[in-house]
Amino acid sequence: MPNNKFFTATAYVAALMMALSAVGCGDGGNNSSSAPIRESCVLIDNDYDIDDMMAIPLVVGNKYVAAIIQSEGYTLPEQSAPAIDQLINNLPDQPDQRKIPIIVGAKQPVEDTSKWSWLGFFRAMMNQSNALLSSVPVPWKTDATYKQKVVDSVANCKNVSVLIIGTYTSFVNYSPLIRDKIDKVVIMGQPIGDYSRAPGKESFNCSFDLGACEIAMTQLQGLNTFFVDIPRDNGEDPDLPKGACLGLTPSADCYNPSYEMVAGGGGSPGLVNIGLPMRLKQALMNPIDCNSKYTGDMPKIKDAPQSQCSALSTWVPADVAAGPGGEMLLWDETAALFLLHPEAFELYYPPNDRQAGGKHWEPKLVNGSYAQTANYLRRLWTEDTNRAVSYPQ
Repeated sequence: MPNNKFFTATAYVAALMMALSAVGCGDGGNNSSSAPIRESCVLIDNDYDIDDMMAIPLVVGNKYVAAIIQSEGYTLPEQSAPAIDQLINNLPDQPDQRKIPIIVGAKQPVEDTSKWSWLGFFRAMMNQSNALLSSVPVPWKTDATYKQKVVDSVANCKNVSVLIIGTYTSFVNYSPLIRDKIDKVVIMGQPIGDYSRAPGKESFNCSFDLGACEIAMTQLQGLNTFFVDIPRDNGEDPDLPKGACLGLTPSADCYNPSYEMVAGGGGSPGLVNIGLPMRLKQALMNPIDCNSKYTGDMPKIKDAPQSQCSALSTWVPADVAAGPGGEMLLWDETAALFLLHPEAFELYYPPNDRQAGGKHWEPKLVNGSYAQTANYLRRLWTEDTNRAVSYPQ
């Protein structure tokens, strides 16, 4: 409130009402015509896996996020929406923090996840925001009006940047309605036909709803689009040390999250114990016994020792061995970092076939070192996430 003795009670109430009109809510927000026009806004479209949860706060702390859209993928939108709402909008030590609209986006018309047998584990974990919530919140209703809610959320935005770190299932439906406002689209993964890193393999975000992915490739033509990825340790990359991310303890060249970038140590301050950074730290580290979320038909890492499932099992090597297996890399976090630090990235060209490159962006190597680059990304992640102690108004 201005420190002005002539600032009347009536004027104060009017100012307060105007401020409240710009604040969103869990069901999509209320962007009235009286709200100020914003030069730039961000939409985050995600499917709320653990790397989505680690990517969203660093954007929230540095950009004005108009809305967060939940699309089917690793999680179901009506179940992930209340979970992420509790993470982002229910801060016990900051109850007056700006509320960001959470929109229940689209589901696939046909539900067949049999080829992703590990989905059940991750959905069970992320429906409680990993280890943040003691129980699963009541699912929100499927929302047939989600497209209009996306439009309404950016009604007062001149330019909109869309960060896609999930499937394209919702994007293909709402993007034509706001196309004239979109100034850039940042996407985790590679476009269809870009096999410069992973020959013959599409990302999960594309393959899970391949039809939507194919439509999106057409819709994205003419838009300022940036596909962002990290080196994949698939044995196909001549310039990445083979086996860097294999095994229970990845080598320093692997672009994986580290315990220290969250908890602190090893030269990292870790996440601060304030607001959203603290809330995220709790979600990643709270004590939890999640063995009940694992079922026998989910394949664990081959030859991995049996261990206690915990909050760390979704993101910290070698604790991921307690879950259904696989590797956890800085996928969505890197795409979010591109949105904030595009100068730290460059188009990727494979050294043995440059003609096949130039289709997606990767972090610039620091001193020619994968290990130093991975540490640089972790440091940026911690710094940017800690800025989420205050959301841009």
